[in-house]
Amino acid sequence: MFVEMELAEIQMSEVINHHQIIILSEKGGTRAFPVFIGFYEASAMELSIKKYQTPRPMTHDLIFNILDAFHLDLVRVLIDDLRNDTFFGKLVIRKDGEEDESLIDTRPSDAIVLASKRGIPIFVEEDVLNQVTRAADQEDENQEPPSPEDAF
Repeated sequence: MFVEMELAEIQMSEVINHHQIIILSEKGGTRAFPVFIGFYEASAMELSIKKYQTPRPMTHDLIFNILDAFHLDLVRVLIDDLRNDTFFGKLVIRKDGEEDESLIDTRPSDAIVLASKRGIPIFVEEDVLNQVTRAADQEDENQEPPSPEDAF
């Protein structure tokens, strides 16, 4: 079973070799989790959210140009696995007017950029969502509560 998510936040560092973080949150729910992505993917995501049009097509625009030329629709993106702290995803593609769908392996960061460019839904496998939210809960439990001195 898949749960619909939405891009809630992009946290960018100005240092290219640092990890950038996006936060996906459950649409109409309370669960959320971070995904570490590269600088260029985070930049592309931020540009797409701000509706900035580049003078020439960027890589993610090229993907849509190819899909459009072959009358293919990106229906939804999936994050369907988590192994060794790495997320795995799929693009769900459908030919115009047809019901059959094809799955294309992708990095979730690229899939989320594509989704943000055209308002395409993002879904996370329930088991993956349970893993990342359980891990976050355990981290919270293992942290000591801040002392009053930490507040100042």
